[in-house]
Amino acid sequence: MAKDYYETLGVSKNASDSEIKKAYRKLAMKYHPDRNPDSKQAEDKFKEVSEAYAVLSDKDKKAQYDRVGHDAFHQRFSQEDIFNNMNFDDVFREFGFGGDAFSNIFGGGRGRSHIRYETFGGGSPTGAFGGFGARGPRRGQDVETRMSIPFREAMDGSERSIRLDTGSGQTTLSVKIPAGIETGKKLRLKGKGRPGSEGGPAGDIYIVIDVQDDPVFKRDGANLYVNAKTPYSTLILGGSVVAPTLGGERMIKVEAGADPSKKIRIKGAGAPKLKGAGHGDLYVSLHVFVPQKPSEKQKELAEKLAESGL
Repeated sequence: MAKDYYETLGVSKNASDSEIKKAYRKLAMKYHPDRNPDSKQAEDKFKEVSEAYAVLSDKDKKAQYDRVGHDAFHQRFSQEDIFNNMNFDDVFREFGFGGDAFSNIFGGGRGRSHIRYETFGGGSPTGAFGGFGARGPRRGQDVETRMSIPFREAMDGSERSIRLDTGSGQTTLSVKIPAGIETGKKLRLKGKGRPGSEGGPAGDIYIVIDVQDDPVFKRDGANLYVNAKTPYSTLILGGSVVAPTLGGERMIKVEAGADPSKKIRIKGAGAPKLKGAGHGDLYVSLHVFVPQKPSEKQKELAEKLAESGL
């Protein structure tokens, strides 16, 4: 089933629930086994559109599909997961078709056209289209949540507690946050998700990290960017200015005639890279400092500079 689900049903990504259902009904009527007896091609097409509808008609599954895309969705979720808690009875009841279409196609044994699985997020030895009534160990559902952390915590690393409901009541877990983590990165707590069934393993917990903005530092990967207040006289004559760094303030040298549009690089003073791979760099912009309320002497000097062409 390599086609995009929206393409399979012939709907746009902004289609409403009713539009998705209408599109599925039209295609399911066309390829339903009762209308295409002994047609393997129609049967395959019926399976394809039913799978697409099972995902796009479910709010949570559709949200995950939209977020990760078709290929990643199939790498993470089996067909058993896709058809979990899916009920086609109301759709086919409107057709006037017999309710045994799914039973005949998918192997029978669990209730005619009512497809219902017990997990969402696991891998099972049997898929939804082969051995429909098969039993066996089933992996538990994965749980995904988000965590917002301050910028400095992302730089230094930390350990936090998180409270989640994993299907067997509220539980508090310890989460190690590695130094250098970025927004969008996921932390995995293996085997801490929802419990499996029939002796299957538990799912995992995925924690999506949001790193809060910092008022001083701007970040691009492992590199950091910061402004250093610089008097105009220092740009002309040269000297030193104070630059903020993760380790505290540092004096940096400014050459005479410095171009404020060019950044000064401090190698290795940026954000830590994950897995202990060193640090990025810090780039300092010379931000010309202009006094809001200049003194009389400063005004006189500014007038002289203007007269000299500076």
